[in-house]
Amino acid sequence: MLKAALMSLVLLVVILTADLSSAQDASYAVIDRFPGPDGGYDYISVDSAMGRVFVARSTGVMTIDLATRKVTPDFVAGQGVAAVQIIRGTDLMLSTNRDNKNATLFDRHTGKVKAIIPTGTGPDAVLYDEKTGLAFVMNADSQDVTFVAIAEAAAVATVALGGKPEAAAIDGKGRLYVNIEDTAEIAVVDIESRTVVGRYQLPDCARPTGLAYDAESNLLVSACGNGMAKLIDAAQGSDRGSVDIGKGADGAIFDSARRLVYISCYDGTLSIFNLDRDGRAGAVTRVTTTGGARTSALDPANGRIYLPAAEYKIDADGQRTRVPGTFQVLVVAPSATTP
Repeated sequence: MLKAALMSLVLLVVILTADLSSAQDASYAVIDRFPGPDGGYDYISVDSAMGRVFVARSTGVMTIDLATRKVTPDFVAGQGVAAVQIIRGTDLMLSTNRDNKNATLFDRHTGKVKAIIPTGTGPDAVLYDEKTGLAFVMNADSQDVTFVAIAEAAAVATVALGGKPEAAAIDGKGRLYVNIEDTAEIAVVDIESRTVVGRYQLPDCARPTGLAYDAESNLLVSACGNGMAKLIDAAQGSDRGSVDIGKGADGAIFDSARRLVYISCYDGTLSIFNLDRDGRAGAVTRVTTTGGARTSALDPANGRIYLPAAEYKIDADGQRTRVPGTFQVLVVAPSATTP
């Protein structure tokens, strides 16, 4: 009996150790690159089943067929496209047109447009909730969120946020969490009542952008532009610590199957760290990507991360401009992985 108990204890320690150390054990690296046309870029999304990557570009939605490596620059036309969100359980995708105050609902297999849906001003990030059938469009300039009923292909509500929204997360229990960039807080929105019911402060965080959520530990991970990620209790808003990451963070992803957080940063790094099942962060692995690789998307089927990027130069007036011919989508994975 004592021997069995000791064996169980040893097994538990091994499991916990593996849970905390897997990011450090894997040697992540850029394993592939897909070049594309010049132009602006923002959010990215991966459809594992289709084997296709969708990228928000300044003139429309760009696609990459991962099997054939074919790049289609304007699969769906758009105006300053900021985000591309797969509508899980359907053939649809929603993209936001920041220059036109609307979003495009289209068939992601054919590119056929189903509807153009009005939003607030400066529509940026978008998130979909399968439970309610609602998509949430974060309007940066009008500082609100548009609720879009996908089945109706229509905007059904607008909720003021009191600041500039960036990325958002949902907990599956009726709450929408939104990073507010200019006030460094998380706005808590009750989806059913369509009201802001709380505000969580982000101590020492400047310019929060990407936001990820771990349901098991009920933890929010907010990526801050000043080189840290804040760990915030989703129920109470309490501060559960900070993690040092790269500068200029934008994207934040939590991979629940592997229990890894990925935060992509403008400085050309991808920070990766474990979360144990109580929401404690492990050591950070920093992967060198390229400058400007600030947003990212995960393929949960194989754990690969896709990052759109371009090289930048700064002129004598301090203006940052993209270097022509440098746009590409990077693929990051454990370096033992083959393309």
